[in-house]
Amino acid sequence: MHTSCLKWGAFLVLLLLVPCVTAFSVSSTTVDPTILNPGDSVNVTTKVYVASGTPFSAFDDLQFVTTLDDPVWVYTVIIGGVENTRPADRGKILTIGGYELSYPANEEVVVDIALKGQVPAATPEGTELPLITVQELDARSRVITSSVTEIRHLIGKPTPTPTPEYGQIVITSEPEGANVFLDNTLRGITPVTLKAVSNGRHTVTLRLEGYEDVVREVTVTADSPQVIASLARQSSIPATDSPSVPATAVQETPGTPAPQPAAATTGSLSITTTPPGALVFIDGQMKGISPATIPGLSPGPHKIRLVLDGYQDFETSTEIAAGSTSEFVTGLSTRKTVPGFETVTALAAVSLVLIVLCCRKRDS
Repeated sequence: MHTSCLKWGAFLVLLLLVPCVTAFSVSSTTVDPTILNPGDSVNVTTKVYVASGTPFSAFDDLQFVTTLDDPVWVYTVIIGGVENTRPADRGKILTIGGYELSYPANEEVVVDIALKGQVPAATPEGTELPLITVQELDARSRVITSSVTEIRHLIGKPTPTPTPEYGQIVITSEPEGANVFLDNTLRGITPVTLKAVSNGRHTVTLRLEGYEDVVREVTVTADSPQVIASLARQSSIPATDSPSVPATAVQETPGTPAPQPAAATTGSLSITTTPPGALVFIDGQMKGISPATIPGLSPGPHKIRLVLDGYQDFETSTEIAAGSTSEFVTGLSTRKTVPGFETVTALAAVSLVLIVLCCRKRDS
């Protein structure tokens, strides 16, 4: 009797401690072609991080559902970098058993999904069609609603993007630290990015003690939302002879000679995150808070790290080209937590104590 009570107590503790939360996250989805019409064939690929620090339950299943016609699935399970590709499978539902995905917490388990199918011919244009729905099933094959993740795609041509009414001007100077005036209003100190600048012609003035003022006429248009003005200053050279902004982006004052600008030796990186407010680290150094434009980066590869409280740290790398601004846009995934874990642990401990006392009373 005593042994039986202990077994039931251990079982109850396990039930209370097993969190009913999803362990996977979906990223790196591609849809080819990007513009889909009813009846089109389409290839969809996505990467699912099944376990990264949190093991996937051996009693649960990972399920993929599609609305495409004639679907063919091919998936690869990657465990600790070792790939194992499974044979092609047909049908609107693909289920991967937990026994195939459950490994110790220190093992990273990734599933690469490749789906080929056809957009239903009766799909109305303008519909956000769920191409793939990823969901976790519990031990009773019930969908864990909090785990449902849909990969949707617009059917038909997207609505044209409205013409923006504002642009931005990225300004650098040599030496740095010059006051920047836009239309006679102080807007910052070089290097600086002036955002939400209305389309049209503007006057940019750089002013630094000991140097001649540099005045440039720039034109911001919808087709050129960024105007990069690299202005070199020398105290021995009159301001009228200072280098001009590249002709493709900046218009010089009529009558002023425009010498050829020197070739740029650095590039810039524009970073936008959803949500905003992430700390931006470039090669291990904090450079700003998203959204941000980081100038003066050497050409070549650079490491990016984004940190925001309540979200998983994001790390990647990018390539910087001299004389240009690279755009990097990404969304941040919320950090997975087990809600109420302290309460569950306390209940488990109390339950175990009560069961042990019950067993001792019966034995006596």
